[in-house]
Amino acid sequence: AGVCIEDKVFPKTNSFLRSETQPLAAIDEFCGKIKAGKDALIDDDFVIVARTEALIAGCGLAEAERRAEAYRVAGADAIVIHSKHSKPDEILAFLDVWANRHPIILIPTKYYTTPTSVFEDRKVSLVIWGNHMMRA
Repeated sequence: AGVCIEDKVFPKTNSFLRSETQPLAAIDEFCGKIKAGKDALIDDDFVIVARTEALIAGCGLAEAERRAEAYRVAGADAIVIHSKHSKPDEILAFLDVWANRHPIILIPTKYYTTPTSVFEDRKVSLVIWGNHMMRA
């Protein structure tokens, strides 16, 4: 069992809505949530996954890496990184910089035509094919 929390502020908006802003929580605040969750665990098999929307929000690769690393250090068991581009270039650049230092989960909603071998070659831990049954 587990939970995935993301670093957008309340009220959350859909990542793919055309909106002026996609505000993110302060890194320290979000890391506090991860740490609080880890401190409260009563089941060692429960995982906390941290999702950063830094790329969705247009913050760039360096900020996405900075956030992912902070979330890893705070205790997240895995990191979800998301992109709204139809090609995987932004995600692949992140994966190259990340260099397999911690489990990564992808949700290729927009770059779903990317061959799974590309993700396998980059040692992606999990791929979530969200909403894809609706496309069948």
